[in-house]
Amino acid sequence: MKQVLFPEVVWFQEGPGVRNTQYTDSGVKLLNVANLVDGRVDLSNTDRYISEEEAYGKYKHFLVDDGDFIIASSGIKVEYFDKKMGFVSGAQLPLCMNTSTIRFKVLDKNILDIRYFMYFLKTDQFKQQLSREITGSAQLNFGPSHLKKMHLPLIDLTEQRKIAAVLDKVSDLIAKRHQQLTKLDELVKARFVEMFGDRVANEKHWDRKALQECATFFNGKAHEQVIDEKGQYILVTSKFIASNQKEYRKTNEILFPLHRGDICMVMSDVPNGRALAKCVLIDQDNKYTLNQRICCFRGYEMNAIFLLYMLNRHEYFLSFDDGDSQTNLRKKDILACPIIFPPFKLQNQFAAFVEQTDKTKTTIKHSLDKLETLKKALMQKYFGE
Repeated sequence: MKQVLFPEVVWFQEGPGVRNTQYTDSGVKLLNVANLVDGRVDLSNTDRYISEEEAYGKYKHFLVDDGDFIIASSGIKVEYFDKKMGFVSGAQLPLCMNTSTIRFKVLDKNILDIRYFMYFLKTDQFKQQLSREITGSAQLNFGPSHLKKMHLPLIDLTEQRKIAAVLDKVSDLIAKRHQQLTKLDELVKARFVEMFGDRVANEKHWDRKALQECATFFNGKAHEQVIDEKGQYILVTSKFIASNQKEYRKTNEILFPLHRGDICMVMSDVPNGRALAKCVLIDQDNKYTLNQRICCFRGYEMNAIFLLYMLNRHEYFLSFDDGDSQTNLRKKDILACPIIFPPFKLQNQFAAFVEQTDKTKTTIKHSLDKLETLKKALMQKYFGE
């Protein structure tokens, strides 16, 4: 298999370092790392612009074209690199490059398919090349000088297109499964509002109590010895809760054993971390233990699933987050949280709806796992990972 250096088949360009003082409220939008979400370009989550005068003057050679392939090049963990890339569409123009982004164009479309190139950048083979060039950091920080040394396997163009088409199909199915899971989560949230109304406004005039009247509060403690994958107990941390149990550590210390039905909440989070006040429901006895900055509620006179959705990122808790410094919720503030108290029968009806929805989600997740496994096998087959 022929190996070629990147500069032989692709042109690439790093974005300029536009300063904060140059940002405007309108004009030409700037493309930032934050706009690269789950393998696509999403311009809805930032509002950074530069003036048309600067965009079409000083930075005109950084204006993006329809079909440009963009990747993030700074401050990204290796495991998230796959998601920090995407293609620009004509509908998103005009658009100007900014710092920590790099765009690619194929030099000769009769030699290289850009989507084949995109999938190659997702391989361990490419990441290993980067790792050899970048040392001393757990994050990816690279530029054109590094990319000039990279190489990729160049095969027949017809085969490239076949590979890209197969991987596109599997990737589309994976995306659809994720969309299904998101829609089911939205459905449950909508059902909650339909049955109980706004939990703050309480327009349905349910009985209202402070959380301390409904639950017993426990605070987590720091664990000194954490053993990855070998401990007896799963340590409930903010990362554990924020990632929906996809990432966790284990410990042999059991400072506070959790029981089935306990609700754990993140009490401390960095600015805009999106984990503050996020909750998780414990599903087994004596398998989990609390870490510091996590609290637990137990012994409540409410349906546990209903209370979980009542507490999860409640507006009351989020009102303590000023966005400027790490937010720490205090015990007295948590226990003062106002909780609506609808009839237990309605709480149970909502819980039954959630449990039925969770069964559907479990089926979708199993399908998603199979597709992820298939994609990994295909990547290994095509790129020899």
